[in-house]
Order: sequence, then structure tokens, then C-alpha cells
Amino acid sequence: MIRALRLLPLLGLVACAHARTAAEYSTDTGAALSQKDSDIKACYDKVLQATPKAAGTVTVNFAVEPKSGKIVDAKLDTQSTAPAPVGQCVLDAIQTASIAPGDRNRGEASWAWTFQPPQ
Repeated sequence: MIRALRLLPLLGLVACAHARTAAEYSTDTGAALSQKDSDIKACYDKVLQATPKAAGTVTVNFAVEPKSGKIVDAKLDTQSTAPAPVGQCVLDAIQTASIAPGDRNRGEASWAWTFQPPQ
């Protein structure tokens, strides 16, 4: 499984002490999402039991809430090529992801995971 950031523009301002740069936001978001890798892999392994050749890319668009740092509004992008159950694995896993501390800026991102069954 490979993860990649496609886009991370920062939008909006609210009263909060910490403000990340785009690079910091990308790094912190990547760290939060990588904590979900084992959950995503476990779910993907279950999908492979039913569909051994399940493969493709899952691209998810989401926001990072100001202050709380919670990942919200996660939706599969139309560019996703993996079967729907694989996309659902990612959506389910990242629902509880968050970056800490929160930020004064709302983050908007598109993140991609690539899945390929073992050889």
C-alpha cells in the first residue's frame, strides 16, 4: 500500500494559537493517516479473501477541522480505481484520525492510497 498527497491548500481562519505551513500540514496529516495503516491493511486483507485480485487506487478528499484537528467530510474521489470495498476500508479507518495540536487553519486535502495484492 502506497500513500501519496495530491493537494493540500489551506482555507479559512479561526481563533487558535497554532498555524502550520502547508508543508507542516502535509507532514502532520501524513503522520496521522499513517497511524491508520494497520487498520487499512487488515481491512484490505479481508477484501482480498473475497476478491483476490482487488487492486487500484483509493483517493479520498477530506478536511481537517480547525482547533480539533479531526479529519472530517471524507469522500471518495471519482479518480479512485480500487473496488468499492477497498475504498470503504480507507473511509472507515480514517474517520477517527486527527492531527495534534489543532490548527487555526482549516485544511483541505486529497490523499491517495495504492493497493496491489501480494505476488
